[in-house]
Amino acid sequence: MNGNLKIDQAALTRHFKILEKEGLVERHRNPENQREVLVEATKYAKEQLVVNPPLQYIKVKEEMESILTESERTELSRLVNKLVLGIENIEI
Repeated sequence: MNGNLKIDQAALTRHFKILEKEGLVERHRNPENQREVLVEATKYAKEQLVVNPPLQYIKVKEEMESILTESERTELSRLVNKLVLGIENIEI
């Protein structure tokens, strides 16, 4: 990740250590490449996003609700779910 984003390795590690200490992420070595570390949001972090969504999310949600009708939002949700299920079934 830091190679693509040009982020200092030490700074990135410090930030992930803080997030890990707060129970927001888990870090594991990549079994296919031991030099890589995989970072994953914890169940707690995902729950916190539902309970306390970021302000940007709330603003975008409110704006989308003002643009789309209820039936359009329902249709959009149906289509996005269909895409997600289709993508999950793709074998790479």
